[in-house]
Amino acid sequence: MEHKFISSKKFFSAVKKAVSLYKNIWREGTTCLIHGPRTADKTAKAYDIAVSLANSGREVLYVNAEGIIDQRGAAEKGADNLYVFTPEYSSPDDKTDYADLVFEAIEQAVATTSIRTFVIDSVSRIAALSFGRNASPAYIMKRLVALQVKCKLSVLAVAHDSTKSVNNALVALAASEITENSESSEISEISKPAEPSEKSEPADLINNIPIPAMTRQQRRALERRAAKEQRRKVRI
Repeated sequence: MEHKFISSKKFFSAVKKAVSLYKNIWREGTTCLIHGPRTADKTAKAYDIAVSLANSGREVLYVNAEGIIDQRGAAEKGADNLYVFTPEYSSPDDKTDYADLVFEAIEQAVATTSIRTFVIDSVSRIAALSFGRNASPAYIMKRLVALQVKCKLSVLAVAHDSTKSVNNALVALAASEITENSESSEISEISKPAEPSEKSEPADLINNIPIPAMTRQQRRALERRAAKEQRRKVRI
């Protein structure tokens, strides 16, 4: 392998201002990870982002490994610049590794089309249908990031939350992340939790702070404070 060493002036002259693809979270030329429990509908947000980008004029390839887009059928509107690829074996006896089939298709799209934006749904499904190192979601994510860097792509990857170690590995490989809460239909972007207002009623403090943003000790402290305030009102 031949390594390239270039001057800093030439390097920075070729650097372009990053374009934000989704709010200030996913930027062009990076890999963003959408993850959450298996029960959370992560595909809905990933597909909405893909359609939005396609409608803005950007060509997007949606890798439909989960097959959820097939199940929705006519319920989805689609877009002219959005392309869907569902990886399939050529025959029941095809021994091709599923992950290799997916990456072969992505590399073909890069080589033969102008598509440079990809949504991978999902790395968990690809790993589950693969063998050897490819059976690891973290390894699939590593291959995606390596391809993204090599070909200067923009990648939005979807993954199911698994063990803490797997989640940490996936997040570490991504440039940014979006988490999905299975108890809500809304996507929760990673951000600093809002500080509770001192003027709010104790009951409101408990209800307005998302449970994931509090530790167990913090929640117990708020509950004790609410109970104490309630007893004070009763005595009055």
